[in-house]
Amino acid sequence: MTSRRTVADAIASTLKAYGAEWAFGIPGNDVLELIRACEEAGIRFVLAKSEPSAAFMADAVYQVTGKPSVLIPALGPGLANAISGIAGATQERSALIVLGGEMATKQMGIYTHQVFDHVALATPVTKWAATLNPNRAAQQTAKALDTALAYPAGAVLLNCPADHSRAPSDEPIPAPPRRLPAALDAGVVETGRDLLGRAKRPLALVGSGAIRDGVDGPLRALVEARQIPVLTTYKAKGALDEHHALALGSVGLSPIMDAVTMKLIGEADLLVLIGFDPIELRDAWIDAWPADRAVLSLDWGPLPHRMFPAGTEIFGDLPAVLTALAGSGTASWPRARLDAHRSEIAEIVRPRTPSAGISPAALFKAVSDRVQPGWLMTVDVGAHRILANHAVFCRSPGQLIQSNGLCHMGYALPAAIGAALAKPDRPVVALIGDGSLLMSLGELAVAAEHNLPIVVVVLDDQALALIKLKQSKMQMAPRAVDFAGARFDRLARGFGIEGYRVGSLADFEHAFDAALASREPAIIDAFVDPSEYWEQM
Repeated sequence: MTSRRTVADAIASTLKAYGAEWAFGIPGNDVLELIRACEEAGIRFVLAKSEPSAAFMADAVYQVTGKPSVLIPALGPGLANAISGIAGATQERSALIVLGGEMATKQMGIYTHQVFDHVALATPVTKWAATLNPNRAAQQTAKALDTALAYPAGAVLLNCPADHSRAPSDEPIPAPPRRLPAALDAGVVETGRDLLGRAKRPLALVGSGAIRDGVDGPLRALVEARQIPVLTTYKAKGALDEHHALALGSVGLSPIMDAVTMKLIGEADLLVLIGFDPIELRDAWIDAWPADRAVLSLDWGPLPHRMFPAGTEIFGDLPAVLTALAGSGTASWPRARLDAHRSEIAEIVRPRTPSAGISPAALFKAVSDRVQPGWLMTVDVGAHRILANHAVFCRSPGQLIQSNGLCHMGYALPAAIGAALAKPDRPVVALIGDGSLLMSLGELAVAAEHNLPIVVVVLDDQALALIKLKQSKMQMAPRAVDFAGARFDRLARGFGIEGYRVGSLADFEHAFDAALASREPAIIDAFVDPSEYWEQM
């Protein structure tokens, strides 16, 4: 315990003033003062088992709370290991404050062990990276927070020399800015209403900007008032309850399912883009519609890109924008056309009869049939994720947490841990391929240590199924995609976690229900037949 206020205390107090509650990482002697200060300020530090996983945990905390989270990697290999997770936070639009450890200043320029330029490494994958000024540490931390939280959110790095962190500080703690929504200009509102009023077949494309800060209510009011059908990106699933009559499913990564969607987009006479960030879309979305298509883009702020024509843009407080434009409309999509779209997607993702094990689509339908609005779910990267995004229906905004900007394997388990820590009263389900789980298996120890009620569903097919599928479609022999399986149920028990091993849908449903009811961490090792993926994506 320290008896004086240090620069680290000034940093931690500023983070706390902005709402930060969680920090993640693996200690080195250069960050011990930062960890102490965070914990004494009321920011709980969680010891992860790898630095990328620590960043994924922090990412998920932001996604479920909207509050900035903290990553504290040690110097050298600590930051180097974490950099993929830091890049992920920026591409997932998550406010992550990285307090990087650094050698003491008196050693700089001479000492070389574990030494490289941290700021240079982090600059390409963060919104801002700088070395800490110990005389303005709180003020600089506030600047870092303002930068990280500004739309679109992302990661920032403050490189903290160990002697600067330990130095005394009497700097005042800055308060977060108080930002009041500005009223929309009447002419702007009239322009948006005119576009909406003239459209007979408007179609809403909703992205991750619509799952934050109370957008869901005004979004629902707008689309219901004007009868606008809704497609979402994967991360925006649940922005409108996917059981709603106007919800048409998700877009972004499956060539087969996007081909169905593009037919509908081609029939729309107005595209209404709502927080529609192209960072989630594959390259086939470049020039997805012609320049003369009527487009109304609504968002918190500009997203500089040239993926597709953005048309008329209205930026500002997004709930207020949507409310101002709600009005009433005369949209006249034939109900049969919307039903036909749903039926065509449902046919693609229907469960097939497996030759052995479980149909992945049947497994996801069993999960979807049970989903409640209060659940949180994570899904990892791979063929199973693409299918899950079309087969699991979300009931609330941001309910299916995933890496869909950087698309980082090994994400779902640590993200589930972050979500469960931040929201301990909510059930958390992680849907993971076996290849992805092998990348982050050690984090099961964190789930066990904190007794987090996470149900981990492993789709076990002993292959990198998505890459194997792509090899097949390129008429290539499978190479470097098959691997020896693991007994995940036994591994779970080694961590003190309940483990199930299932090979039929009935056994999966029984294990899943039992695991959810237990409110304790559990793994379900489910043998699946991946052959149906070939027709689904």
